[in-house]
Amino acid sequence: MSLSRSAFRVAMLYSTVAMLWILFSDYLLVALGLEPLAQRWMQTSKGILFVLVTTALVFFASMQQLNRRAEQQRLLQLNQERFDLALAGSNDGVWDWDIEAGSVYFSDRCLEIIGYPGSSDVDLSVVWLQRVHPDDLAATRHAIRSHFRGVTERFDNNHRIQNLNGEYVWIHARGRAIRNQRNRAVRLIGIVRDVTEQKLNEESLQQAAVVMESTTEGVVVTDDQNRIVSVNPAFCRITGYDAETAIGQTPSLLKSGWHPEQFYTELWRQLRSTGSWQGEIWNRRQDGEIYPQWETINAVYDESGGLSHYVAVFADISQIKRSQEEIDFLAHHDPLTRLPNRLLMIERLGNALSRAKRNDSRLGLIFIDIDRFKAINDSMGHTAGDELLRIAAERLSELCREQDTLARLSGDEFIMLVEDLAEAGDLTPFALRIQRAFDKPFDIDDRSLHLSCSLGMSVYPEDGEDSAELLKNADTAVTLAKKNGRNTYAYYTQALTHHARRQMTLESELHKAIRDEQLRVYFQPQKDLASGRMVGMEALVRWEHPKLGIIPPMDFLPAAQHAGLMSAIDEYVLHVACGQMRRWLNMGFALETVAVNMSGYWLQRGEVIAAVQAALKDTGLPAHYLELEVTEDEIMEHGEKSGPVLDALRNLGVKLAIDDFGTGYSSLLRLKRLPVTKLKIDRGFTMDLPGDINDSAIARAIIALGKSLQLTITAEGIETLAQESLLGELQCDYGQGYLYSKPVPAEQLEALLRKSFPDHDKPASTP
Repeated sequence: MSLSRSAFRVAMLYSTVAMLWILFSDYLLVALGLEPLAQRWMQTSKGILFVLVTTALVFFASMQQLNRRAEQQRLLQLNQERFDLALAGSNDGVWDWDIEAGSVYFSDRCLEIIGYPGSSDVDLSVVWLQRVHPDDLAATRHAIRSHFRGVTERFDNNHRIQNLNGEYVWIHARGRAIRNQRNRAVRLIGIVRDVTEQKLNEESLQQAAVVMESTTEGVVVTDDQNRIVSVNPAFCRITGYDAETAIGQTPSLLKSGWHPEQFYTELWRQLRSTGSWQGEIWNRRQDGEIYPQWETINAVYDESGGLSHYVAVFADISQIKRSQEEIDFLAHHDPLTRLPNRLLMIERLGNALSRAKRNDSRLGLIFIDIDRFKAINDSMGHTAGDELLRIAAERLSELCREQDTLARLSGDEFIMLVEDLAEAGDLTPFALRIQRAFDKPFDIDDRSLHLSCSLGMSVYPEDGEDSAELLKNADTAVTLAKKNGRNTYAYYTQALTHHARRQMTLESELHKAIRDEQLRVYFQPQKDLASGRMVGMEALVRWEHPKLGIIPPMDFLPAAQHAGLMSAIDEYVLHVACGQMRRWLNMGFALETVAVNMSGYWLQRGEVIAAVQAALKDTGLPAHYLELEVTEDEIMEHGEKSGPVLDALRNLGVKLAIDDFGTGYSSLLRLKRLPVTKLKIDRGFTMDLPGDINDSAIARAIIALGKSLQLTITAEGIETLAQESLLGELQCDYGQGYLYSKPVPAEQLEALLRKSFPDHDKPASTP
């Protein structure tokens, strides 16, 4: 019942009683028949009595009502105090949204959460909805609408809201709608709580849980009695025990028995005294395998300082141990062949030298270099080269005795340390066995390869007192073996050392020689054996040393090649030769060619094409006057790679010749395909003519071969008229040698040229 209806009923009751009193009392006075004066006095007394009675009634009713209201106010205030204390204790704020009026009430705590001062007059949309984090706004609106529609019994939502400092705080808002008779929400009242710290704690706990679940390190948690209460998946993966089996057990479940009891005693002593322990420990998996792990154990204490748990984190380091062993192995071994490397060889050689000095015995080093390995590596690829080295290492290892050491130094170079030698000659049987090991073909990529090796040997104490000297001398000896034709062996001699030192000096001075223009180009004429006239010149480089005089090319060109100076020397000779040929032509000497040696280094790098083009352009010499010579060994060594370069030179118009023909191992099929125009017979086949029957036969065969291939033939080393006469009879085209002239500077040849070209005053025609 509403208050207005109750008040109306009280008023109606009072008016009815009052009217009945007036009517009854007036009727009673009339019925008494009193005199008018008495009747008026009674009328007045009746009114006063009515007022007094009604006043008393109103007083007592008011007192009762006021007492009731006071009690209600007291209870209301008590309830409010309780409510305020409860809110203060819960640190919650109250909000009241009057939906129909569009107004909202925020308690001081509610405003404090978002950074507003207390009792601020704020708007719901400004203070709240516009400050909700964009990522949470849609979910918050959906939660409110769902509660308005009656889908949810309460509004309950977590979201972030921006405070006045621009920072976002997490809040938990709860409320319930008050609905009218049509079940429409007219008010929404609730509380709000700052749950930022709770959210951070939850995130931290969630992150910790994710870390514990996803970490590759095993984690085990025990209680204060060292009973396992929790393990993570990594623990199960590493140890092989599932969680159900491990929980309730003690970590001694994993004990391997490898450590003495003193180890565990010290572990617990440190753990109890410092609260932590860290170190390597060997444990046993469920399948019985013993493995190493690196473990950290920490004690956990509660708020009162009492021990509550132990947490152990460990990592399986068995793979690291294996990797470390592999790293240690590779630090002293070659990864391809698994043989000792240079570092380990030097260490073992040092120890062997100590034993040899102590026992007054000998030891030897055999330096092994695989012949033509680079050609195999370049033509078949590095994979095939690696396989070849592995097979070679296996064969050589089988030849070693238990006390010997085989090592790979680098590339195709191996070295064998042989101990307990009675004399230096005892190394020879080892060298022969090594050479026989290479007699068997190497099967690589379905191809059968026949290889050889060159060996250099040094012996302690004859060839050196320390490791460095013995290694250096063995290396020097293998160089001699290669110069002697490969597939052989050589002992170190003192002469080799002097030669090596001289080569180093030459390399150093060659840089200065090129810089100071000490190189000279000499020329040696070539004669047409049929007509007797000069047809060409060969350009030959000489080094005019300021102190040593003229140094022949056979002495300094190997040093130049080793020092990487061949390109500079080749280009210098080419430019000088082309320029001199141009001058001779301008002087009327109708020479046909000037020959320039083309080194294999130059040919291999392909730089010769650009150099030739530049020299011809700079000097104005037509290309057909230039003849490039390359030795038979070099053209065969570089194989198919030389073909495109030679073709490109031939397309320029340059003539090509094979020098020192007969000293190498030419393939006739390849020779047929090469774009060469001339063969030069090596001087070794002409120097003993005409007396040597074998040389005569060889010269005749080379000339016949060249003629069949339609090539011009030049014989080198002609020194006598008898040699010239025989070669002419054999139909050799040209001759070159001391019979006509030694290599001399260009100006010293002018008299010979004038004699050969009497009409030289007329310049030679050049296309």
